[in-house]
Amino acid sequence: MLTETPLTEAKYDYKTCFDKGFDAVSNVLAGTGSDFPPFVAQMSEFAMAYQGINAKEFFANPEVFVEGNLRTSAELGFDVPDLIWDVYDIECEATGGKMSWFDELSPAINNTTPLISTEKDLAKLTPPDPYKSARMPFVRDVLHLFHEMTGKQPTIRFCGPLTCVAQYMQFEQMILRMDEDPDFVHKVFRFVVEEVQAPFINSLFKDFPNAGTNGSDAIGSLPFISEEILDEYSIPNILKLRKLCGDRKVLQVDNWWGDSFAKDTEKYWDKKLQATPRYLKIQDPDLFQVGTVRSREYATKLGVPLQFGVDNHVLQEGPEEEIVKRIHEYMEVGTSGPHGDTFFLYLCNLSAQTPPEHAKIAIDAIKGWRAGDRPYEGKVFSGGETDSAARSGEKGRWMGIGQGGDLEGNMRVALETEAKEGKKKVFSDIYDSVMEYRDDDCAVLVAEALDAGETCGDILDEGLIAAMDTIGALFSSGEIFVPEMLISARAMKAGLEILRPILTASKEPPKGTVIMATVQGDLHDIGKNLVCMMLEGAGFKIVDLGVNTDPQDIIRNAEKEKADIVGLSALLTTSMPFMMLTVNAFRDEGKDYPIIVGGAPVTRDFADKIGAHGYADNAVEAVTLCKRIIAEAETSRKVAV
Repeated sequence: MLTETPLTEAKYDYKTCFDKGFDAVSNVLAGTGSDFPPFVAQMSEFAMAYQGINAKEFFANPEVFVEGNLRTSAELGFDVPDLIWDVYDIECEATGGKMSWFDELSPAINNTTPLISTEKDLAKLTPPDPYKSARMPFVRDVLHLFHEMTGKQPTIRFCGPLTCVAQYMQFEQMILRMDEDPDFVHKVFRFVVEEVQAPFINSLFKDFPNAGTNGSDAIGSLPFISEEILDEYSIPNILKLRKLCGDRKVLQVDNWWGDSFAKDTEKYWDKKLQATPRYLKIQDPDLFQVGTVRSREYATKLGVPLQFGVDNHVLQEGPEEEIVKRIHEYMEVGTSGPHGDTFFLYLCNLSAQTPPEHAKIAIDAIKGWRAGDRPYEGKVFSGGETDSAARSGEKGRWMGIGQGGDLEGNMRVALETEAKEGKKKVFSDIYDSVMEYRDDDCAVLVAEALDAGETCGDILDEGLIAAMDTIGALFSSGEIFVPEMLISARAMKAGLEILRPILTASKEPPKGTVIMATVQGDLHDIGKNLVCMMLEGAGFKIVDLGVNTDPQDIIRNAEKEKADIVGLSALLTTSMPFMMLTVNAFRDEGKDYPIIVGGAPVTRDFADKIGAHGYADNAVEAVTLCKRIIAEAETSRKVAV
C-alpha cells in the first residue's frame, strides 16, 4: 500500500516517465523494431487495490481512475500505464443494462434477466447517446484526462461484438438462439454494432483521431464458442465495425484465447490476424500448451510483430521461480530470430488479488532479463507434456478440457458404440436424439418409450443420462465445446420434461439434491450452469441459486431443500475469498454439508486450504465427484444401521 500522502504529478512526471515505453511499443507495432522488448499489462483492478480505493469510486470517478493507474504504473516501474476500465459493461449499461457494484472488484453487468430475449425487447431499445448515456461520458473523460496528464494519445477500449451481444442476451441464451433462430441473433448483432458500438467509438475518434483501439472479447474465445460461431458471427462483425469506423487498421480485438483447442492452430492464428492485423497475440494458458518456439516460428514466417501473454494464475499464485522462468522464456524466445525486435510482453490481468510483491517480481524479472541476468537462458519449458508448477492441485488445461486425447480421431464413434452396445432400440434412439441435438424427437421418443411400458428410471439411465455421459466425455477431451454441450442439454431436457410429471407423482427420489451457487461478488455463471446441466442429466435434483449469492442464502436453501451437496463456483480471482467466507459460514453455524468448489481460478490446493469437501476441475469431474459423495454417504448410512 502507498503512503498516506498521495503521490502527485510533482512526484512523477507523467509526461516523461513513460516516454521510453511508449516509444518502444509504438516501434514494435510499426514493425520498425525496438532496442528492448517492452511490456504492457492489464492492471487497473490491481491499481485500485494497490491504492486502497473503493471500486465504486475508482470505476466511476475519472480523476481517481486515471491518477490511480498512472501513479501505480510509475511507482512500480511499468513501461506504460494501463487504462482498462470494466470494458465489458459500458455499451450494455448505456442501453439500459443493470449493473452490480462491489467494494473490492470491478462492477459487472447483471444479465440474469437479459436485456434482449425477444423481437419485442429489441424493438423497444433506444440506441444510447455517446455523450450522455450511463458511463459513456466517464470513458470520454478518462481519455481526455490521460491525454492531458501524459501528452500521449489514449487507447479507445470497447467490448468485442460477440461478448457485447452476450451481455445483452445472456451467454447461454445467445448460443441457443444461434441454433434456433440465427436470423434473430444476426439482427441483435446489427443493432449492437451499427447503432451502439460504431457511434460510440466514432464519437471518441472525433476527439482523438490518432488514438489506438482495443476490443476485449473473452467470450469470443474457444471453447466458449466454436470456430463455426467465430467465422459466422465474431469475425464478420469485427470487420464490419472496423469499416464503420473509417476502415482504421487500429480497430482491433486482440484478446482471444483458445489456441490449444483449435482444429488447426495456424489457421486459428490467421483468424486472429483478421481481428488484430498489426500483431499476433498468443497468451496463456494456451501459449504454454502450444509452445513459444512454434509460436515464434509462425510469426517469423509471416513477418508480423508478436506478443506473448503471461498467465494471470502464475502472476497471482507464483511461486517466484515460476514467474521468473515463465517471463524469461517468453522474452528469450519472443526476441529470437530476424523479427525479434518486434516482440512485446503482456502481463495478463494483474487483479486485486495479485500480491504487489508478485507484480514487483515480474517487473524485476523483465528488467533483469533486459540487463543480461538470464539464469534460464536456452531453456524452454512450454510446449511439452509437463503442466506449469503454477497450476498446482492438478489444474490442467483451462476448464480441465483436453486431457483425454481423441483416440486418433475416433473418440466419438468409440464412445457412442460402447454406450449403445446391448441396449434396446428405443433407448438407442433416445440416446441418438440427444447426441444429434434433436429436441422434438427426444420428447417424442421418450413418450413412445413410456407408452411401450418402459420405466422412467430405465429411460433416464439407458437413454438420457447415457447420452449426457458421452457428451461430458467429449467435452473433457476437447472434441466438443460449450455450444454443443448447451444444445445437447436442451435436447435432454426436452425428454426430461416428459418424464418429470411421472417422476413427481411417483415420488421417485433423485440421485441426490445439489444446491448450486456462484459466490458473492461474482456475476459469472457459465461454468456453474454447465455443472447444473450435467448434474441434472445425471439424475440429480438441482437447486440453482444464481450468481452473487450471499452465504446465508446458501445456508438457508441447503436447510430448506435438505441438500446432499452444496456446490460453489467462482470465475474471478477477486471472488475466491468469498468462497472461503461461505465455507467458513457453514462451519461457524455447525452445518456439516459436503461442499464442493470449482471455477477457472480455483485449484485443488485452494479447495483443501479453505476446507472444502471436494474440488472439480470441470463439469464432468463435478458429476463424478457428486456420485462418489452420494455413494459414500449411502455406505455410511448402511454401516450405521
